[in-house]
Amino acid sequence: MNFEFIIPSTKDDLLNKTQINQYVVDEVLSFREIPGSLQALKSSFRVNGAKCLLENFDVFFSILCLRKDVQPDLKEDAWQLLLKVAKSLATEVASVLEDTSLEPGSRLSHLNQVKMLCYLLCQFMEMFEDDSKEKSDVITTGKGRKNKKSTDMAIDWEVERENGVKALLHLVSLNILRLWDPPIAEAEFVNMVTNLVYKLLENPAVVYVKAKETRTAIFNIVGVMVKRYNHGLSASLKILQQLQHFEHLVSPLAEMTSIITTDYGNKSMVAEIMREIGRKDPKDLVRDNTGTKSFATFLVELSEKVPGVMMSYISVVLCHLEGESYTMRNGVLGVMGEILLKVLSKDDLEDKLKDTRDQFLEKLEEHIHDVNAFVRSRVLQICLTLVNEKCLPLPRHEHLLGLCIGRLKDKSSQVRKQAIQLVTAFIKSNPFAAKLSLEELKANYEKEKEKLDSMAPEEQTSVLEDSAMVKIDEEWKPLEKKLKRAMKKAEEEEDENMEEGNSEDLIQDEETANSVMDRIYNLLTEEKFTEAKSLLGAFKDAFPDNSFMQEMAKESQSEADGEDSQGSTGISTDVGYLKMIFYGHKKQTLAISSGLEEEKEKEKDPIVNEVSKQQVLVQYLKDCCAFATQIQASVPVICQLLGSKTITDILEAIDFFVTGFEFGVTLTMMGIRRMLHLIWSREASVKDAVVAAYKRLYLNPQVGNQRSKAFSVVKNLSALLSGANLGDLTSLEGLMVELMKSGEIDQGVIQMLWERFAMKVPNTTVEDSRAAVTLLYMIAGADMGVVNSNIDVLVKEGLGERADSDFILARDTCLALLKLGPPKKVQGQLQAEPFRFPQNHDMFDRIQTLLINGVQQLDNPYWIPFAEQAINVIYKLAEHPDIICGDIIKALAKEVIKAEKQNQTLSQVNIMEEDEPMESQPEKEPDSQSKEPESQGSDASSQPSSQEGGPPSSPPSSSATVILTRLISVAGHVAFRQMVHLDTYVFGELKRRRAIQEQKKDVKTPKADRRGSKVDKTTASEAIEDELGLAGAAEEDADAEYIRKVCDVEIVSGDSLLGCIGPLLVTVCTNQSRYSDPNLRTAATLSLAKFMLVSSDFCENNLQLLFTVLEKSPYPTIRANTIIALGDLTVRFPNLIEPWTPHMYARLRDDSQTVRKNTLQVLTHLILNDMVKVKGQISEVATCVVDHDERISSLAKLFFHELSHKGNAIYNIMPDVISRLSDPDVGVDEENFRIIMKYLFSFIQKDRQCESLVEKLCHRFRATKTDRQWRDLSFCLSMMSYSEKSIRKLQENFACFGDKLADEEVYSCFCTIISKSRSFAKPTAKTLIDELEQRLQQCHTKGLEEGDIAVKASQASQAASLAKGKSKTKGAKTPAKGKTPARGRRGGRRQIDSDSDGDFVDGDENTTPPKRQTKRKSTRQKPKVSFDSDSDSEIELFDLDKSSQGTQGTTTGDGEESDDSDIIPTKRTGRRVLNSPRRIVPLQDLNGDV
Repeated sequence: MNFEFIIPSTKDDLLNKTQINQYVVDEVLSFREIPGSLQALKSSFRVNGAKCLLENFDVFFSILCLRKDVQPDLKEDAWQLLLKVAKSLATEVASVLEDTSLEPGSRLSHLNQVKMLCYLLCQFMEMFEDDSKEKSDVITTGKGRKNKKSTDMAIDWEVERENGVKALLHLVSLNILRLWDPPIAEAEFVNMVTNLVYKLLENPAVVYVKAKETRTAIFNIVGVMVKRYNHGLSASLKILQQLQHFEHLVSPLAEMTSIITTDYGNKSMVAEIMREIGRKDPKDLVRDNTGTKSFATFLVELSEKVPGVMMSYISVVLCHLEGESYTMRNGVLGVMGEILLKVLSKDDLEDKLKDTRDQFLEKLEEHIHDVNAFVRSRVLQICLTLVNEKCLPLPRHEHLLGLCIGRLKDKSSQVRKQAIQLVTAFIKSNPFAAKLSLEELKANYEKEKEKLDSMAPEEQTSVLEDSAMVKIDEEWKPLEKKLKRAMKKAEEEEDENMEEGNSEDLIQDEETANSVMDRIYNLLTEEKFTEAKSLLGAFKDAFPDNSFMQEMAKESQSEADGEDSQGSTGISTDVGYLKMIFYGHKKQTLAISSGLEEEKEKEKDPIVNEVSKQQVLVQYLKDCCAFATQIQASVPVICQLLGSKTITDILEAIDFFVTGFEFGVTLTMMGIRRMLHLIWSREASVKDAVVAAYKRLYLNPQVGNQRSKAFSVVKNLSALLSGANLGDLTSLEGLMVELMKSGEIDQGVIQMLWERFAMKVPNTTVEDSRAAVTLLYMIAGADMGVVNSNIDVLVKEGLGERADSDFILARDTCLALLKLGPPKKVQGQLQAEPFRFPQNHDMFDRIQTLLINGVQQLDNPYWIPFAEQAINVIYKLAEHPDIICGDIIKALAKEVIKAEKQNQTLSQVNIMEEDEPMESQPEKEPDSQSKEPESQGSDASSQPSSQEGGPPSSPPSSSATVILTRLISVAGHVAFRQMVHLDTYVFGELKRRRAIQEQKKDVKTPKADRRGSKVDKTTASEAIEDELGLAGAAEEDADAEYIRKVCDVEIVSGDSLLGCIGPLLVTVCTNQSRYSDPNLRTAATLSLAKFMLVSSDFCENNLQLLFTVLEKSPYPTIRANTIIALGDLTVRFPNLIEPWTPHMYARLRDDSQTVRKNTLQVLTHLILNDMVKVKGQISEVATCVVDHDERISSLAKLFFHELSHKGNAIYNIMPDVISRLSDPDVGVDEENFRIIMKYLFSFIQKDRQCESLVEKLCHRFRATKTDRQWRDLSFCLSMMSYSEKSIRKLQENFACFGDKLADEEVYSCFCTIISKSRSFAKPTAKTLIDELEQRLQQCHTKGLEEGDIAVKASQASQAASLAKGKSKTKGAKTPAKGKTPARGRRGGRRQIDSDSDGDFVDGDENTTPPKRQTKRKSTRQKPKVSFDSDSDSEIELFDLDKSSQGTQGTTTGDGEESDDSDIIPTKRTGRRVLNSPRRIVPLQDLNGDV
């Protein structure tokens, strides 16, 4: 056999002979001949083995050529036979290659067999791979078909592919290169094998776990080809090509490259790949983001596997850190992170590696401020890994933590998330302390520092340093003389060997600056001065930027300046350099030797040992303080992130606070409390995270038995109550309900709470008992049985003897009792049966006793809070609550009369004391005198402190005043609860009983009877109502009307008990001088508002009085409470309150921040719930946007943000808001106007709205009177976005503002419009813009030219107006008392005369800011009330008719009894009558806590 098989590029090459000895296929068999030939081939294989391939190659080749016609089973038979041939040939070739010499004939035969076999293996595998891909494509694209194996594919290709690749690997792994002569395989053979494996990798199925063996075999084939067949460069390029086109190959190719690098020892392949990636054009990387992402991920994964190799060649890709592609920047930074983690994190690094590590860390820190958020996030993620793995050097902690804290305010949520995680990781893996309490650390630091200062041996250290310098000087002086002589001699001889050109060869590439200086020192000590000088010159050239080099230059220059007169400057400079190297090396040597000596002498010298230990301790504490300070600084920023709209911010912040709390960071308690409010979050993940956080902090104590654990849990939860405000308590109750529902609070904890409440546990304080009952009523929110099973304990302990002096405990006990009752009504179902106790139950007896007896405790400020909760309990649980509360009110009224009589007796005794000597005093007089100062002092202490410019000073309260205050509070709350009782319980019970009756009636009456009964109906309408089911609804309406009538007529009016107290409330509110106590007036105002909530008639009669109190009361607390009450009144009686709405808006300009905040909250609630129409007064809300109180400003912005979601609400109010705010009389200053408008115009987004507003604002220019209004309108125009239609509107209305363009600011605003429109305008609109710009410029220029004329004209007009004003002033009349001067134009501010009778208190100026009013069709004046303190009950109402002027009554002097006509203010007869019927809104739960 003398032919040679040449690897063909195509199949046709085997059919045509191009060379003499080339193998050619004689004949391609037909598909009918193939089965017989294949059988003959099998027989030949059994006889001849692998040699049969030389004679029967045509059979396999024919199958390849007729692949589409040959049956699948024949293909499988041929493939199985081919694998057997491969196995046989591999065994035979292996034995042949063991021989040292090969015969030419045998070599050529085996080479042909190898080539033929490899060719057939590759071709068959490609054929099967293509068939498999086609079938998978058909199955994938076919609709409605199941993913079954096709019958056309008989073999399991995934298994056979693995067998074929392994067979090929076995063959190429042999040293078959010996079969070639020379032993170099042709490129066609290498390409044939590698192209096959690369094609196999393109199949995504190769990435699966089950194809691991196939993948490994492919990687080894490529490794063999790279190592033995010189395939390295081609493999590198092929890897990059596949990375660019196949995303799934990133991880496999990284693994393959690492195998080639480690197992086959080819590191140059990594270098070539990185070099090619480094050469990529940055612009191409930006365009092809998919390929760039693959490159970046490949580099990172490769650095995980071979970080040491990557570090050697990383410099070639550092250029991409400055490129435009953020993906590639992420990849390079990720490589640096892996190198830092795997290579540069060891403790015993060389100096060069330490420098590399520092450079990498600096690069990472630089890109923390990268322009791209993905890069910033990636850097923080890398740093997080370094911190968690403790690979960050300690000196870098402080700087990196500072950078990380700065990223907490990043605009990207992903960056903020990584930043919080990194700060949390710093806390978890900090090397300083387990507890990071800054106060304790600072105290320990100061203490240890003082101890160190007292024991540091400073003098001994200085003596040692001086002696060391003396030794070095003694060694240098003789050496210096020899050095100078040698250098002079060398200079004179001018030796040619000292040329600078040879100096570069003196320093090797691997040497560092320190190693070169060590060599110079050794040459000096060996007195080789010429070589030392040469090496010094090379050192200067090689390390010009070395810090030690710069320091040497400074000092040697200073020495050379002093020696210029003695010798050459160059020699002196070199000597200075060499001297510093010598001294530095000597000092280092002495320091090391002294350190070793110190180590040896530590046991001998305990003082030095203690000092060194103390120094280490002080430095440690200093680092701890610095770290804790940084952590503390991050807490406020992360606290703000708890309110973020991004869920990841909230979740990471929660994790940070939990971790910080566990490590003792003090300020994290602030975040722990803020987390409570997140229990109301709508996001389930946030809610679950909060519950898990508190469970981790408070419910998992590390203690022994169950009782100890329960005690620890109760103690932790009680500590959480300490310092909690009302919002915290509400949120904590929600948390306890969630914990109870999830079963985290077991029965042992509940039992411990009851024991602490009853003070059965030793060392339980009063505060612990209160906390226990508070936690119990919170838990009862989830399970009422907790309280229901222990009612007797609550009454005995919470309302027993301890409650006589502890009203806080009694109040909390009432809150627990309020958890009792029927389950909440489900919509669509009937109300549950009533859950009430008999009227004579111990619970109500104890409540009455506590309220009546406790009213005499004048110095206890918790009586009223307890009374309110007690009344709530009575109305929720008692059988006849009105009777019980009536008895309480009567008893309190008796106490008031009794206290008043005692006060009168005391006053008479005081008069007698002045007339009679001390001896004639009665026996009981000292007791009464001793009691009076106590009560006065206690009352005085309970009064609210006076505020600047607000409430006047008032005398101390008497006992009667305090008891009267409490009586009024109870009466008001009883009236309110009676109304709620009727509206909810009574009305619901009536519905329930009626439904039961109807059900019974339906059961008793058959359907036939019901049909027949319709004939008996008296009227046809009743039958129709019954048919439609309207009879029940009519009865419900009748019940509701009856209850409304009862509320209007019987509760707070007429001869009822509360009806008798109503006039008393009016009297207190109308008599500032007689009832001057602030607490009494506060209670009276609040009770008056509650009475008004009950009855519409009472409300209408006293509405003027309430608004007068709102405007004229000097106490901010009263005004703040009143505005909240008016919000409830607006919901209940909207038609009555609607005419008074402007007075509510006026409180937005109140002096008190609390009043303004409450007013804004009330109006926000009413407007957004459509209870108040949005009118022109909304401009008052707009002024709150620039309020100096940040909370009010935020609330106003939130209001407009919510209002923008209600259709075109913002657009509709804009013209009026602009008009009112730009009015110089009633508006705001120009700067605040622009801030408000800039915010409001951000909600105007629609083009139609902008077009309409442009036209309206242009027309407003005609009505303007001042330059300020021009500027404001032009600024508003510049705030909008302009379309082509909007530009046309400006053109059409140019005449409106053309004459105003002379003003520079107006012209500037229109120029802004032009520039904004031009940047976004379409080509068709640019012509309009250019034309408008020309007109603007012409009018502006014309206006400037006429400026001089305008100035003269204005001066003349001012002079004329001044003269006219003087003449008017002379003839003007003073307005009548109590009348308001007429306003000029719409929107003007009403002028208030400070000398009018509108002053609330004589001598005190009214501080209420002026109000703006809307123009109304009615010509009557606005209602206004004012009182004079000289008379007891002098009433002047806003709109009194003349007929009512004479009906003003006076209160009796003694104040005990008064006629109703003297107390109740006269109702105005000229009140406005509304056409629409009055609407009564039932209140489900109007809480009177204000």
